[in-house]
Amino acid sequence: MGIGLNAMLVLTCKNKRMGINMIITMKKWIGIILLLSLSMMGSAVAAENTFSNNIESVDFSTLSGGRLSIRVKLTSALANPPASFALQNPARVALDFPNTGNGLKENNITGSQGVLKSIALAQAKDRTRMVLNLSKTVSYNTVLEGSDVIITLAAGAQAAAHTETRFAESKSTNANHAITNVDFTRGKNGEGRVIIDLADANTGINIKQKGKQIVVDFSDTDVSAALQRRLNVVGFNTPVMYVDTVKQGSDSRVIIEPQGKWEQSAYQADKKFIIDVRKVIEDPNKLVKGAKPGYSGEKLSLNFQDVEVRSVLQVIAEFTGLNIVASDTVAGNLTLRLKDVPWDQALDIIMQNKALTMRKVGNVITVAPAEEVAAKDKAALEASKAVEELEPLVTEVFKLKYQKADDFKKIIRGDIGGGVGGGGGMNINSILSMRGSVNSDPRTNTLFIKDTPRKLQEIQEVIDKVDIPVRQVMIESRLVIADEKFGKELGARFGVESFTTPGQNVLAVGGSLDSTSAVTRTSADGATVVQTASTGGLASNFPVTSSTNLGSIAFSLFRLPAGCC
Repeated sequence: MGIGLNAMLVLTCKNKRMGINMIITMKKWIGIILLLSLSMMGSAVAAENTFSNNIESVDFSTLSGGRLSIRVKLTSALANPPASFALQNPARVALDFPNTGNGLKENNITGSQGVLKSIALAQAKDRTRMVLNLSKTVSYNTVLEGSDVIITLAAGAQAAAHTETRFAESKSTNANHAITNVDFTRGKNGEGRVIIDLADANTGINIKQKGKQIVVDFSDTDVSAALQRRLNVVGFNTPVMYVDTVKQGSDSRVIIEPQGKWEQSAYQADKKFIIDVRKVIEDPNKLVKGAKPGYSGEKLSLNFQDVEVRSVLQVIAEFTGLNIVASDTVAGNLTLRLKDVPWDQALDIIMQNKALTMRKVGNVITVAPAEEVAAKDKAALEASKAVEELEPLVTEVFKLKYQKADDFKKIIRGDIGGGVGGGGGMNINSILSMRGSVNSDPRTNTLFIKDTPRKLQEIQEVIDKVDIPVRQVMIESRLVIADEKFGKELGARFGVESFTTPGQNVLAVGGSLDSTSAVTRTSADGATVVQTASTGGLASNFPVTSSTNLGSIAFSLFRLPAGCC
């Protein structure tokens, strides 16, 4: 789903040489395409609003230092600030208001204050997403003030290489904030995904870009010693190289180190905090920056009748703000009628219709006939080839760590794969130039390559990717031997004997051979009397023969008449 911000711009361009007026109606359309969960968004107009909480108003105010404050008034207060994430290209900030509907009568709000260009709202079944379209990437902060949510955008000058985002404020609870796990996986589109499991969903999170690193701080959050480590994820073939988890005082920090050109987005789902790092592949000849294929420029409508091509190029330059340099050989008239077409597609249509070719370097577009550009490219290649043929050769030593020098020598020469020799006897599969050569020393596992500096750089890049350890699987096993020789002896002795004398009944219980054979009592005159019971065997006699210290138990029960002692 896309949400458009429409603005009508009417330009009157007067062509002095043709003496006619051209009125061009241009319709700017800024599409909001967010990678995360926007496919689940429904139309806020068509969906029935069943939320108990709604966005009532959005107000702007300018603060000192060029900052901008955006106050979002809600029907009722939120428990936590809305989860948010930022995009760098294009510059946008997205905030998700949970269990909140769009109570406004519109989905698009024109800001035009400071770095803020506009605000777009999209309502889904469980939340409303607010997207801030910015003119440049800036840091921002989100706080709660009663039922209001205040978003503060920093001034443009503060958003150079250090971008900071207050993702979520910490909520005071009895639970202890902690990171329970840090994991990494590769997404289906090749993005690197860092998954951080939290002990509770109310952890304060702060994201910032520090140089070429993404730093995520978790306020008052503990992390175990087992998780304080570095994850080497180079082998996943994503923009992410390393993920470090460290403890800093009472806080915890996760440092993500990407490589190349990348963009990141973050979101939180209950107790999981996820950061996606995507690779940005930019075509230098593409008119609109971005990794997405196809045309993505702002839309415009053109209606020309027999107008010079150079005049049309001038109109597009005014619309886009780019510098367009047309060759002197660009000439002819054009009749063109386009409606709601991306400007980069419109320019491509003009190029194809008039057999022109364009080259883009920075914000400058050079336009010339295709034949002229092809001739220039051919001349440039021939000049480059001539330089390569005359460039002095350099010898460099490459010491291999894992590959065998003789085997890698065959790869460089192109001897593997049955390549056919080209001019000068050089194999067409060779990495070397026509004048290059390679020798190896098996004893030190070293290569000696003589070639141009550019070729030596290419060979170094190949060695960095190929001369790596082979992945192995370590299997650990333990051998346990069990037999029937092990045993433990158990035993028990138990017996009961009794005897009766006039006026007395005695019962004796014992666990030894003589414990029940005699009962001791005291007579009336204080003397000790031993009465011997009848000799009898034990009721149970299973002694432990190998034991030297047998336990025993014995007790006696007897009844004495009153006054007998």
